[in-house]
Amino acid sequence: MGTDSWKGHVNGILYGIQFDRVLDDSVVTRVVDGVTAGLYPGDRAETRDALDQALRYSGPLNDQAETHHSEDEIRSFFRRLCAALATPPSS
Repeated sequence: MGTDSWKGHVNGILYGIQFDRVLDDSVVTRVVDGVTAGLYPGDRAETRDALDQALRYSGPLNDQAETHHSEDEIRSFFRRLCAALATPPSS
């Protein structure tokens, strides 16, 4: 997955969380549910892959879809989101 591809996933997620004051577990759950329901492009595995690549990227993650969240907050949120996406959905 090239930079442009994972950035699209990241920007979509950032757009979806831009008005959340705190990136807590309820936001993680909402985004995971949205990925599962097809509200974001890509399935759980593709989104997790995009987030893994984003977390390895040394540059800023919110340079295109700016949010009020700090870089550290975004990276922490993406790590928790990756873990949640790795867990099989409940039936």
